[in-house]
Amino acid sequence: MSNTHAIKHRIEIEASPEQLYAAISQQQGLAAWWTPMVEAEPELGSVARFRFGDGKHGPDMRIDTLEPGAAVGWHCVDGPWKGMDMRFEIAAHERGSVLRFTHDGWPEADDFYMHCNAKWGFFLAVSLKGYLECGEGAPHPRDPSI
Repeated sequence: MSNTHAIKHRIEIEASPEQLYAAISQQQGLAAWWTPMVEAEPELGSVARFRFGDGKHGPDMRIDTLEPGAAVGWHCVDGPWKGMDMRFEIAAHERGSVLRFTHDGWPEADDFYMHCNAKWGFFLAVSLKGYLECGEGAPHPRDPSI
């Protein structure tokens, strides 16, 4: 068993698994709920670049998993989460879809971990859910300062 920590969230979303998959794998979807400063192509092995703040910092994610309607996996190759893995697992649900998100590889549950846990909660449960259910997310910089 590893000595690392993981951020985990489970969100029910009134959208099909295919719509949810598009929102977390396509540049247009990612821009609508996480950050508009994104360069991403849904291709295995490609690197998606996400930027925040002044546009000069943010994570670069290698796309390791693309299973249409089922899963997206990233491995951070540069930025604040270098070496960590994020996984979005999608399943059909009576309300549409359920998203199970994991951000794994945290060495300790410190203040940065807790900050990122809160931010992922906002981006997934408020911004992504709002984008898919109401047509409008709250991507950076419209996210709250936590």
